[in-house]
Amino acid sequence: MKIAICDDEYITAEYYYEQIERIFKEYSTECEIELFTDSGKLLSSLYEGKRWDICFLDIDMPLIDGLSLGQKLRELDMDCYLIYVSIHRECVYESFKARPFRFIPKDEFQSEISGCIADILADCHAESEQDYVTFENRTSMYRFRIDDIIYVQSIDKYVTLFLSGDQQSEAIRFKMSDMEKQLHPYGFIRIHKSYLVNYRYIKNIQTTCVVLDSKKQLPVSRYRLDDIKVEFRRLTL
Repeated sequence: MKIAICDDEYITAEYYYEQIERIFKEYSTECEIELFTDSGKLLSSLYEGKRWDICFLDIDMPLIDGLSLGQKLRELDMDCYLIYVSIHRECVYESFKARPFRFIPKDEFQSEISGCIADILADCHAESEQDYVTFENRTSMYRFRIDDIIYVQSIDKYVTLFLSGDQQSEAIRFKMSDMEKQLHPYGFIRIHKSYLVNYRYIKNIQTTCVVLDSKKQLPVSRYRLDDIKVEFRRLTL
């Protein structure tokens, strides 16, 4: 994970660095930490496109205070875990404008930081689980990464999932209608009674077929064509 620490006192920032690095090692998780003692430089880096997974900000800093910096950070990056570390407990409610993940009083940093990082890692794990879908029939359970599924083809009582990369296709006993119900919320479009396609792999839609990035063509039901185009437009705009 990429981490930024911003505190105008270098000794304090370095202490945070050591503690955070130690905790990530305990969780066997790699991290890349960048120190800033100048809030203006961190803001400049943000405007240049630099992004971090976690930002630790002091509040009382020259040039740009942590509250203003946090709001700028949130405007540019909605996903960053923002952690305020400050002696100014009276600012906790004002800090909510930037939607921080945690507010840690400086004198409680050592006792609070481990739990804070544990909560961040747990939250990241929960989000990553949302990238997977599970199918279950009478005899088996199957789990696939959503972005790996290119399209699904129905043949008799089975559906075959065609996967990206070198992964082999997987045939499972499952109803296409049930498959559609599970995959539709993740951006899969029913283009034909026998085909369900991940919109991320669609290059273009023609009158009689859908062309994938791989140049493979899949048949389109004419009566579905307008709905397919509307759905694809909704997902890509």
